[in-house]
Amino acid sequence: MTAYRLSNLINTYDVVDLNVVTLAEALSKNSQYEKSKLIKMLRNHTYDNLPLKKIWPEEVPCNYFGGARKQDYDITLLSDYLVLKMEVVDVLKDELTQSGELLPINVEGTKMMLFNCLTFGKEEDELCIRRYEDGIQYGLETLSFDAEDIKNKAFFKSKLDNAQFLYCSETVKTLLEEHNFKGLTFDTNLLCLDFLV
Repeated sequence: MTAYRLSNLINTYDVVDLNVVTLAEALSKNSQYEKSKLIKMLRNHTYDNLPLKKIWPEEVPCNYFGGARKQDYDITLLSDYLVLKMEVVDVLKDELTQSGELLPINVEGTKMMLFNCLTFGKEEDELCIRRYEDGIQYGLETLSFDAEDIKNKAFFKSKLDNAQFLYCSETVKTLLEEHNFKGLTFDTNLLCLDFLV
């Protein structure tokens, strides 16, 4: 079972102008949590596997960022989320809902979805080499997932890499390519070591 690390195409704009602070402001209107508490929650939500659906409003309004509207990609990464046009959601709905939750956003009048992955893949521990610096573990040199564990998982994260990256299955890659959806690259090198240095 091949796993792929997802990343944005080179020189890609973030699709939406949405960060932890502005998202916390939007969510605080629909939640019992104060903005400062939400900021703390959102900073760790990927590793903590925190669902956001219960505190998500009907939709979160936001703007395009930079040249993203002109770029017009179908699916991209925004920090810990995938940003998806509704056409992509229609094609990947089963894969997305089995792996996490879809959170509605409105980007200058265009409905889109953020995907919050809530699934971890089990690592094949004996094939994962930890990186050490001065005797302290500092990331990974290699990462491998247990093929049996991920065979029915469409999207997943890794606890060993502190949920820094989002991974997908061959099924997801094939569906995106068959429909000519643009915006992501699929890398069998599961760690971006330049990022971790």
